[in-house]
Amino acid sequence: MRQAKSHAMDSLSGLVRQYLQQMDIDTNKLHPISEDIDSLLRTGKRHSQANWAAHMTPAVSQLAALGQLVAALHQGNLLSVELYPELHQIEKTIFDFFCPLFGQKTGHATHGGSYGNLDALWQARKKFGNVSNQVYANEYCHYSVAKACDILGLQLQLIPANSSQQMDVEALKRACSQKTPMAIVATAGTTSSGQLDDINAIKAIIEHSASWLHIDAAWGGFLSLIDNSPLTAKVLGQADSVCFDPHKSLGQPRPCGLLMYQQSLKASAVSAHYLAHTPRDTLTGSYGAELLLPLWLTIKTLEKTGLAHQLETQLEQAGQFAEALNEWSGWWVQNSPTGVVCFEAPQHKNLSSLVESGIFSITELAGRSVYRAVFASPSTRHEALINDLVPFR
Repeated sequence: MRQAKSHAMDSLSGLVRQYLQQMDIDTNKLHPISEDIDSLLRTGKRHSQANWAAHMTPAVSQLAALGQLVAALHQGNLLSVELYPELHQIEKTIFDFFCPLFGQKTGHATHGGSYGNLDALWQARKKFGNVSNQVYANEYCHYSVAKACDILGLQLQLIPANSSQQMDVEALKRACSQKTPMAIVATAGTTSSGQLDDINAIKAIIEHSASWLHIDAAWGGFLSLIDNSPLTAKVLGQADSVCFDPHKSLGQPRPCGLLMYQQSLKASAVSAHYLAHTPRDTLTGSYGAELLLPLWLTIKTLEKTGLAHQLETQLEQAGQFAEALNEWSGWWVQNSPTGVVCFEAPQHKNLSSLVESGIFSITELAGRSVYRAVFASPSTRHEALINDLVPFR
């Protein structure tokens, strides 16, 4: 007998079975690959475990999974917006919800933070590219920033970080005095350690310059949903653009990214004679329900209060994990505002087995290798992670 799956998996499997029956699909035809399907489901189930903290890959919530299934059955394309007014309204609802939280005026869906960083720097180049081609970013910025600059022919200079992995403001000030940047990319939630750049200080440096400020909040943007967090609408609203990945922190499937701007984008200068409406001047081309329905269903059901409660619980778990490790002699621990906890075990302790099983991951800070626990999932519990570490204490 196959072991019983979790309630969430049972519900989703039941939905799939109903769909197969409805579509009159012969399930016997799936028999040759049933073991492959079972293996994929078992792998995915790890993301719901109480001791899963390796990466920013939480399990997809049931609400979002339902939205993803409906999206697959809908298949609308908002390049033909006149055909899908309900999708257009859903997109508006999403940005009416998120833009005020990020201090931004407008936005569009993307396929993730890498696309968001590229799109934002493209817009920056169009506005300030005649002034400079220089981009400054934290040395701990996401690797997609370097890719975006390479694609766009921009000169990227990584600014050294301080001991908290934040962009060193004095080093940035010196760089800006030598060459005015076309854009600065501030990071709100570094991938390695979850730290936040000092956005207020960065904005002050370029306040009177012809420079674009983009905030890569792919990970840490969820803090905008929490009252009294360091990422308020006032702080984030200083940027010309902000990107956020709900698939990293809100239990959404990929692809799910948001890119928000202070100014509305112009229509594309490129003609598309087969479309009733000129497309927006964005990197994203065809898109529709797959980028919208899971997130829309989530925010309409849980609202800001429900999402904030879930996120606060995740941050509490991260704090309790860090506190527990701090009580152990010989262990080094660094918590973050965004629920990423980096730590070092005593030198003779090797945690490679826990990394191989996906419980923790490894990153590099200031030239040294450290372990990393990411509290991205509401199911991750600090007690389970501590229990896994007890044998290495």
